[in-house]
Amino acid sequence: MPPSMTANTGIDALAQAIAGIIAKCSTPIGDAIGYEAVRMMTPALVAAFKDGTDKVARAGMASGSMMAGLTMNISDCTAEHSLGQAIGGLKHVPHGLTIGLVLVETLTREAKIVPEKMERVADAMGAPQDGTKDGSRCVNAVRKILAELQFPVLSSLGFVEGDIDELAEIALKDFFITQAPKPWSKQEVVDAFMSALKLESRVA
Repeated sequence: MPPSMTANTGIDALAQAIAGIIAKCSTPIGDAIGYEAVRMMTPALVAAFKDGTDKVARAGMASGSMMAGLTMNISDCTAEHSLGQAIGGLKHVPHGLTIGLVLVETLTREAKIVPEKMERVADAMGAPQDGTKDGSRCVNAVRKILAELQFPVLSSLGFVEGDIDELAEIALKDFFITQAPKPWSKQEVVDAFMSALKLESRVA
């Protein structure tokens, strides 16, 4: 599997696991599977990206992504999928790519709503304690993974500021955003897209 496909499918699986935990319809069973999926995939994704022949990393991603899928089906996805699918609807690019383009931005918003869950996700990711307790450890850990995956940025698809309103309208009509822990306003969606658009490169 090419590195780019590993990155795209892997970040989608990681997003599914995290989303299933923070969704308003989350359950204890789904959460337990999701946390373990996150724990397995955090080191495995980058390792598999760097060396596609790493059988331990591939096994970790195979198991972790399967568990992420179970979490998603027990619970659901959230805003990251609605914003990502809006991108895919206009540019017709791989699904996992679109999710990764907005994952940090959507998680940044959700950290303000469910910081305690985001802290537990950060623990599952092995993120070091920093005394913040506001969920930012999870956001930063995901940001680091995206940088290590050399993940593209939204502007690389040719989007400009004038496209943001249309993207927001499409995202708000999608089902998954209704499963966010708290309803998103249009301005919040616009802000998330704008933040992603302003990003010029990935840094940890």
